[in-house]
Amino acid sequence: MRRYPLWLMLGLLSGFLWGCNNYLYDIGARPLLEGNLAAGIIVPLVCTAVNDMSAAVSLLLVNGIRGALHAVCTIFRRSGAFLCAAAVLGGPLGQLSYCLGILWAGPTYALALSALYPVVGCILARVILHQAITMRMGLGIALAVTGAVLTAGTPSDFAAPLLLPGLVCGLAAAFCWGSEIVLAVRGMEDIEPDLAITLRECISGSALLFMSLIILPGRLIWEEISSHPDVLGSLVAAGIIAGASYFLWYAVNRAIGCARGMALNASYIIWGVLLQWGIGGATVSGQMILGCGLVFAGVVLVSLYPQKAENIL
Repeated sequence: MRRYPLWLMLGLLSGFLWGCNNYLYDIGARPLLEGNLAAGIIVPLVCTAVNDMSAAVSLLLVNGIRGALHAVCTIFRRSGAFLCAAAVLGGPLGQLSYCLGILWAGPTYALALSALYPVVGCILARVILHQAITMRMGLGIALAVTGAVLTAGTPSDFAAPLLLPGLVCGLAAAFCWGSEIVLAVRGMEDIEPDLAITLRECISGSALLFMSLIILPGRLIWEEISSHPDVLGSLVAAGIIAGASYFLWYAVNRAIGCARGMALNASYIIWGVLLQWGIGGATVSGQMILGCGLVFAGVVLVSLYPQKAENIL
């Protein structure tokens, strides 16, 4: 593979930027959730709408400055339909399932189950894209997912009001996010990643904006966010960083395959823990350290340069 080490670095960078996004998103959303738990799903959906709309606007500006928006007509090809489906699955449907999982089953179960998305993505990439997955890569994905589940599955005193529906929603989020990247790679056969991710964020941001303003009563949350510049600034910054992270994620998955791309992006678990510990002053447990170690080991296994003699699953 040409420039393979470069794609590895860009994949790790996408994970780092996604870790930064999660950190800034948490800073912006947490003040809205404190003392306002009755808002339930509305707060995270409104915050995610701000996040995705900020990403969409920043990507539109960048592509406009580059003079690349004229190529947007390519979305009307058959590939554009795959990108639209990826946007709907990964954005509003995946995010809605994830929020419901947190609300009904608690953050521990929702985080742990949604972390299974690389497994879904690898299976679908093998079936739909016919991408080879070696035994070493399969082991690496298994280690990375196990590490993500361990890191996310910290003990919690949350009393789940609807445990079984919440678990189903967590699994639905994993299916949506795993399906998204496979459909996006299929759609990028004749559409460049910069336009593909711009389309994704525009569709996702618009859908979430519609849901939070029209379907769900989120106007008060929007007004509260607008009245707190620090909260709005954190969410907008998170969105801009998310746009860059998603662009790299799409490009890397198209270049070196979904298994490697998702494993490299899973490093966001490590970056997120490091940011929470180094900047936020959070306590790091032994379970989190073990989980990060497994993620790192999985990333290394998947990222090793492919050997022709390896067995294919």
